[in-house]
Amino acid sequence: MELTDALYENYSKAGMERIATQVVQGAWPFEALWHIIKTGEPPLPQRAAWAMDHTLERQPELLNTILDDAVAALLQPQHDAVYRMLLKGFDRLPDIPEDHQGVLYDRAIRWILDPKAGVAVRVFSISLAAKIAAGIPELQEEVCLAIESQLEYGSAGFRNRGGKVLRRFRKAAK
Repeated sequence: MELTDALYENYSKAGMERIATQVVQGAWPFEALWHIIKTGEPPLPQRAAWAMDHTLERQPELLNTILDDAVAALLQPQHDAVYRMLLKGFDRLPDIPEDHQGVLYDRAIRWILDPKAGVAVRVFSISLAAKIAAGIPELQEEVCLAIESQLEYGSAGFRNRGGKVLRRFRKAAK
């Protein structure tokens, strides 16, 4: 079965987990999922992003194989499913290469401050910005200010994630 056929036929969590298992086991190349995300016609990119999310949950280091391209994709118009998957993927990486941290941090802060961005994109942006800011008091303060400016109008998920980051950073600042 072709990967695109599997994405059309297995539109469920269990189906995406099966596809992720096959990618991890080498039945389909990880890059094939990425190619579908970049070039496929909707709804294939969203479905491939879902399968890639399950794949990166198991092997986050696979993101390193497309790192430059993935960072560039965050700066281009995409479906929210792609942004969400990439943000989660970067957050799962043990270390984000220093040469990508500035671009990723800036993009995450912009999404935190954008009330029109999708809820999940904003929430995962909080996590990514906080990960990059860890250990850098000036950036931690900037993340806190961005979150605080949006708390009153944020979704329950935004307030929850934002509150956790605020408590962690405020505790570290004492």
